[in-house]
Amino acid sequence: MSEDKVLSKKALARKDKIKAVALELFLTKGYQETSLSDIIKLSKGSYSNIYDTFKSKEGLFFEILNDVCKAHFDTISSQIKKIQSNDLKEILHSFAVNFMEIFNQAGAVNFGKIIYSQAYKQDKEFANWIEKNQKIFASNILVEYFKKQENAYLAKNASKLAELFCIMLKEPHHTLNVLANTRVMNKKEREKHIEFVIDFFIQAIKSR
Repeated sequence: MSEDKVLSKKALARKDKIKAVALELFLTKGYQETSLSDIIKLSKGSYSNIYDTFKSKEGLFFEILNDVCKAHFDTISSQIKKIQSNDLKEILHSFAVNFMEIFNQAGAVNFGKIIYSQAYKQDKEFANWIEKNQKIFASNILVEYFKKQENAYLAKNASKLAELFCIMLKEPHHTLNVLANTRVMNKKEREKHIEFVIDFFIQAIKSR
């Protein structure tokens, strides 16, 4: 938020505290079941703190969502930057391992439940948020990488292929985790799934 530039250290600390408490409550109690009074009680903030900074509980949620997506983006990006080679399989593997680790955490599953509840609302605010924040989605890490590749098909279709790779990694597992409360994959299962997806993806690219 642009307001961060003028907020005092104390105000910034209070804002961060409110977001941390709200996130914890959203994940443990659920978004609908968490009231502003719950957040205020535990964060020791006030209604004016929330309304002045976030406008509403929904505004608070979207700022937290922004923080979560940025954190995921930065985590994956930092790991890929450690790779010295330009090998496609190595890049995809690094991305996939970190991407899958994030989506197989209990917090990600619970957050997914909140996202689904917001996505079905009629006010289109969630759809608007998605449209405005594409740049912080993890798939964009792959988009930028694919665009620089010598493979013309990969470079030309960078956006679609990056999104497809991410979908292949997390679906249908993540949706089932969120909607049907199925268990998340363990490390061995993730590794096997990642290997299959990468091999399939690379073979498909080579065949074009």
